[in-house]
Amino acid sequence: MTAPAPADVPILQTASSLVELLADTYASLQALSFGGGPSALAPVRDLLASGVEALGRARTDLAAATRAAGGRVQTAPDPKYAPVVEQALPTVRGPGDVVGLALTLEDVLAQTLVRDVVDLSVPDVRRTVAGHAAASARRKALLLTLGSLLATGRAELVAVPPDLAALPPAAGTVGFPDVLFPTEKASPADEGAVR
Repeated sequence: MTAPAPADVPILQTASSLVELLADTYASLQALSFGGGPSALAPVRDLLASGVEALGRARTDLAAATRAAGGRVQTAPDPKYAPVVEQALPTVRGPGDVVGLALTLEDVLAQTLVRDVVDLSVPDVRRTVAGHAAASARRKALLLTLGSLLATGRAELVAVPPDLAALPPAAGTVGFPDVLFPTEKASPADEGAVR
């Protein structure tokens, strides 16, 4: 097995800080009646619930990889985006706001993982982080689709199964707007490093 390089630690800690923030944010959004409560749209509620589970797995995997690389596990939320979430949470007033806030964070997480995975020195860790990048990218695609449907002002379109005849033409493609996955919003590799 390849020994981890010291450069892996800040990458893993930054990824962990984003996962911590996203998991905490999803939990906060679940607590809202229109996020995870009784008046929530089922696809939004389901996305938050499955996201919390997936982020819990990411948290565990990243912590194990950080320890194996000789680093301290990052349990604090990302320092750049935590204030953004703190400011945004009180303004969340409906499912569109839930989707918008989640999308902002998922986009940063997915882009960060996609950009940094190639710099990890251990093939098993690269595979694991790539799997979490793919999961985040899937959630981003779903959030883009949900946001597009909610932007029509017709929340009834956000349903499982959907009324295919009522969906706007872009509904099938809005979740995949990029030919190549962008990384310009990726957090710097040391942004969430434990100091």
